[in-house]
Amino acid sequence: MIFPAFSLSIFAQGESADTLRILPSKDLGLYLGGGWSLARLQGSTYTAGTFEGAPELKNSAGVFAGVCYNFYAGNSSIIRPAVEVMFLPTTIAYQTAINYKTNQKVFPMTLECPLSWVYSSYKTKSFPRPKAKPEFGLSVRPVITVKAFNDLEPVLLRYNINSDVFIGYPFSNDKSVTRVELFYSHGWINLIGEGTGYRTTSIQSLYRSMVGVRCIFH
Repeated sequence: MIFPAFSLSIFAQGESADTLRILPSKDLGLYLGGGWSLARLQGSTYTAGTFEGAPELKNSAGVFAGVCYNFYAGNSSIIRPAVEVMFLPTTIAYQTAINYKTNQKVFPMTLECPLSWVYSSYKTKSFPRPKAKPEFGLSVRPVITVKAFNDLEPVLLRYNINSDVFIGYPFSNDKSVTRVELFYSHGWINLIGEGTGYRTTSIQSLYRSMVGVRCIFH
């Protein structure tokens, strides 16, 4: 009788220890993602020497990585600040001669700090795990362009502000949670600055938007 009782005690302690290992917060998240730029440009004709042309915008794919943390507000709201580095270049082509174009890279690298509100019933530190349901959210996204990686022309503003809308779904096991989210980010500021070169003066407006997918690992 003593031996079975002792064995049950050890088993219970082991279960308690496992629970305690699961209970600590896992709300710190690391994430990776990919996206496609949806920049919008309004330009006019320019003169380069004796040649006349118009700027052409080329959107492209890119990648990003970040870190975030979940703060809970009530039973179904998450406030999630994040910091991310994004490599999502956009190209503006200027034709300066017949069959010859000069390509300028804009926004090749940015530092972004999205602050998100997420509607979700899923908390990563809860135990036992709740039933996973779809999530959706909104973000305000301040953006800083890393000028060292940006071409000198066209002249661009360094700071930008975007707003995001996204949907996602959490996948979990006993040790980790992964959130997969699809998002659209809309740029609100005309990013063309003041300059005298034709690469700048030929562009009246340039707005930076994007779509993408990210995987957040808790």
